[in-house]
Amino acid sequence: MTEILSSFLPAAMMVLMLSLGLKLDPGEVSRALRHPRALAVGLLVQIVGLPLIAFAVALGFGLEGVLLAGLILVAASPGGVTSNYAALLVRGSVGLSVSMTFVTSIAAPITLPLVLVATTALAPEAGGLWKISLGMTGVALVPLLFGLAATRAVPRLSARASKLLDPLAKLLFLAMVLATFAQNWSAMQGGVAGTGPAVTLFALLAPALAFAAAKLARVTPPERRTLMVEATMQNVAVTIFVASTLLDQPGLAIPGLIYAVEMNVVALLVVGGAHLAARRKGLRPTAS
Repeated sequence: MTEILSSFLPAAMMVLMLSLGLKLDPGEVSRALRHPRALAVGLLVQIVGLPLIAFAVALGFGLEGVLLAGLILVAASPGGVTSNYAALLVRGSVGLSVSMTFVTSIAAPITLPLVLVATTALAPEAGGLWKISLGMTGVALVPLLFGLAATRAVPRLSARASKLLDPLAKLLFLAMVLATFAQNWSAMQGGVAGTGPAVTLFALLAPALAFAAAKLARVTPPERRTLMVEATMQNVAVTIFVASTLLDQPGLAIPGLIYAVEMNVVALLVVGGAHLAARRKGLRPTAS
């Protein structure tokens, strides 16, 4: 079962990103970089705010040792690539989401070890983390760039392909959520009693922090929704890899395994809230 899911998840992610590339306006990425206020706010939340919240939550629940370090490891991991598709579902700024994912993944080999050092955990070698961060970025960016190139080269054909691919992409997104439940269920049962409440609180506070920071910075509503999704959906694959492989401390991965499930639940709540708000305003629930 695990081997099947391990093969399915990257393939499903690539389909999601191809569908996203066929929809993405290159101007969105350019605007996110030319007007970087929302990007700067998002990076501040992701790189500084989330580890601080995780640390405070861990102390509040009395977590120690590997559980404390494991929760902070979740917070310090880069944004997950599925957040790019979730940004589309919440009618957010896909360009901002892609920019956030790319920057946090590239910066992770520097930022993540620094956070681990601060929690007294052993810092992984940057080379190993570069490998997985760039690998995950490649899984997202290659199909995304292919979709962008196809849209420019053959716009009519790409528009037809997008209409056909979009329903499949949405089904795969749901399947990825369900697969995460199946893959992590046994590990969750073993560790949820000790660290589950702390992980749950962190999962709820992450989008709340992004919302508050975005409101304070007066970014646009689509950018605010995007930052909420980005703060929620971490790259738990990096979390588990660092804990189990680079640090050889499987106990560090327990908070990550629980969060892998809970972040999807919280993200779906954010998506549902965006749909309800859109219907009240008479808007389409997803971006075109």
